[in-house]
Amino acid sequence: MHQLSLTGSTLLKTLSSLTNSVFNTDENLNGLIKRSSERKDDKVVNAIGYSNEYLKQALKFPVTDFAFPRCKFGVDTQINEPRESKFWQDLAKPHLLRIQNFIGSPLNALCMFYPSEGYIGWHHNGNASGWNFILTYSVDGDGYFKYYNQHTDEFVTLQDEPGWNFRFGYYPNQQTEPENVFWHCAYTKKPRCTIGFIVPNKDVWQSIVEECVDINSVPFDISEVGPKE
Repeated sequence: MHQLSLTGSTLLKTLSSLTNSVFNTDENLNGLIKRSSERKDDKVVNAIGYSNEYLKQALKFPVTDFAFPRCKFGVDTQINEPRESKFWQDLAKPHLLRIQNFIGSPLNALCMFYPSEGYIGWHHNGNASGWNFILTYSVDGDGYFKYYNQHTDEFVTLQDEPGWNFRFGYYPNQQTEPENVFWHCAYTKKPRCTIGFIVPNKDVWQSIVEECVDINSVPFDISEVGPKE
């Protein structure tokens, strides 16, 4: 997963409209905080979902058990029951449609609001492989996205910056590349929101990356991002 400053004005304009609806409107922000809930895992029960200990235990289970996040604290259009997430769905839907049209993919993998101390537990999205975009808004930059490299036993933390954060990468398939699935989690001290999309077409994904960031600042060849040969 890679993180760069978002420079594309078209996407930023759409994201800013979502920011205004959520974070600059007390009624909506307080409504989302009120509706946020914690869901705990029934497999790993003695470790908090974003901790390294939780991942250590999760790795003992079949890889397919953790494709989706099994625990979280927040409100999400994909994870929560419809009656719990309706307020967030109604608030986010018009903005999501515009983002979806810009990205060119209907595969919205995540649309989550995190309250203070909100999190999403370790998981890997190996059941929905493809190139991805993760768009995160942080008020103060006091949240993070963390991933784990199974081959090097290394944890990498991508600290949020204030405002919108643009992350992109690839989710390996749990059936064809179980040893390479992309384990990740997120946590925040203060309210935060994240929108994630899967893009099946590499050329479409690459063109969006090139439009949204200063491609000269990318320290690698983005055409090499994808499944292992």
